[in-house]
Amino acid sequence: MLVRAAVPLAAVALVVFGVGMALIGQQQASFGWFAYAPLSDQTFSSDGLLFLSGETQIGVVVAVIGLLMLAFWSGFRTGRRR
Repeated sequence: MLVRAAVPLAAVALVVFGVGMALIGQQQASFGWFAYAPLSDQTFSSDGLLFLSGETQIGVVVAVIGLLMLAFWSGFRTGRRR
C-alpha cells in the first residue's frame, strides 16, 4: 500500500517544496545600471520586464517536475484500469 502511494506523495512533496521555495526566493533585486532613451526627455521603463532570482527559478522547476510526476501517475493509473 505504501509503495502505491509513494509516487503521488513524493510528487505532492515536490510541488509544495517548489512553491515554497519560489515564494521565499521572491526578494527585491537591485541592479547597478539604468536605461534611458538618449534622445528624449523621458526615462525608459519597461513594465513587462521580470527578473527571477535563482531560488525562484529552482522552485518553479521543482514544482513543475512534481506536477509532471502527478500527471504521469494519474495517466498511468487511469490506463491500468480495466
